Amino acid sequence: MEKLRVGVVGVGGAGRAHISRLRRNRDVSEIVAFDVKPVGEIGVAVAASLDELLARVDAISVCTPDHEHFDGIVRGLEAGKHVLVEKPMVANHEEALRLKPHLDAHPQLVFGVHHQMRYSPAFAKARQLLTAGTLGKPFYLEANYWHDMRERSTRFDDWRMEHGQSLLFGHACHSFDLLMWLLGEAPVVHKTYLSKRGFPEYKAAYTSATTMLKFRGGICAKTHVNSFCIFPQVNNLVILADEASYIDGLLFKNGRFEQVSDFFGDGPKEIALNITDIRLPNWAVSLGFGLYLKAFNAVFTRLMKHPDFGFRQYPLTVYNHDRACQVIIDNFVGAALSREEILVGYEDATRVIKLCEETEADGLAELASSVV
Repeated sequence: MEKLRVGVVGVGGAGRAHISRLRRNRDVSEIVAFDVKPVGEIGVAVAASLDELLARVDAISVCTPDHEHFDGIVRGLEAGKHVLVEKPMVANHEEALRLKPHLDAHPQLVFGVHHQMRYSPAFAKARQLLTAGTLGKPFYLEANYWHDMRERSTRFDDWRMEHGQSLLFGHACHSFDLLMWLLGEAPVVHKTYLSKRGFPEYKAAYTSATTMLKFRGGICAKTHVNSFCIFPQVNNLVILADEASYIDGLLFKNGRFEQVSDFFGDGPKEIALNITDIRLPNWAVSLGFGLYLKAFNAVFTRLMKHPDFGFRQYPLTVYNHDRACQVIIDNFVGAALSREEILVGYEDATRVIKLCEETEADGLAELASSVV
């Protein structure tokens, strides 16, 4: 095949985003969508049934609610289609184990999982710095994922309100995958604390989750996710090591800050600030941030020695969600056309599912026994 016909199963927020990014890929000749609910005008063909969609495409992207992923994957494989599935891959570890025989039965088909966080320019740079030894030996990592889901939970569908989405499976899977990818292994110890403070109408058993993890060699890590953060969305990464530190694209070494990752990577040269909805071109963001860093290094680095000052979260974070997602979409299309290897597959996604399940069980047990 020279071009790929792709079906998008599930046309909520994720499905619409996949459609948008598939449109940018020149190797996609046709996009067909299907949802069990009416989707209105979405700019692509809409199939009347899943069977019709499967008959019209070469590959599918499964963007249904989390608990429906397993069935969607299996339907696609059995129909002889390459399959990309949104994170989390499936709803629990038992489903992950049951999925393996289906994948083994179709070795000619490509299977990918949409764990895009690795491919944010700032987070990909962190991996390069760790691998090159630029930071020295890391001893603490932090990857948080804060959301305000109160409006987003019902923007296109209400399954999160009716069924309840697990924050650890649906949100912390991002941070867990990122941390394990950066360190190259799963943690040896972890402890999770859950809370249901805020967003009481949310059907899930908890709306806030904090997990502490320990890896081999004494490396510690932390991640926090929530569904009702009264703050703009934050996806951050902190790495502290014995020779340097790295925070969201900024390297601090030898007493100076240096921007070592841009906001964009390859692709669209436009970004939205995380403090407002306006969008700015690449040159304006780069110029503004460069001037900011010059002032920061000249003045604020000295002020940091005073106990009343210190490093504060700056108004721009070097996390490009759109670019990272585009990397996964483009990779899947390329792999389905036998032009490249899939970036995130079954094994990595299963490792994430296992950790999600273990941390949730631990957190729910602690929550049940807590008097607070």
